[in-house]
Amino acid sequence: MTYDYYDLFLKQRNNRFFTEVTNIVRQKFWRESYDVVESQQWEEITDKIRKN
Repeated sequence: MTYDYYDLFLKQRNNRFFTEVTNIVRQKFWRESYDVVESQQWEEITDKIRKN
């Protein structure tokens, strides 16, 4: 049964549409969420600096 999922995964990875969509998701959504987290961390650092 695990091999069935593995074969399915390999077929999806070889599918051009699947790879294009995953690349777009990685570039757009993951990057934006990472930028938001990074900016929040930077705000916390600047707040700590201001308090000192």
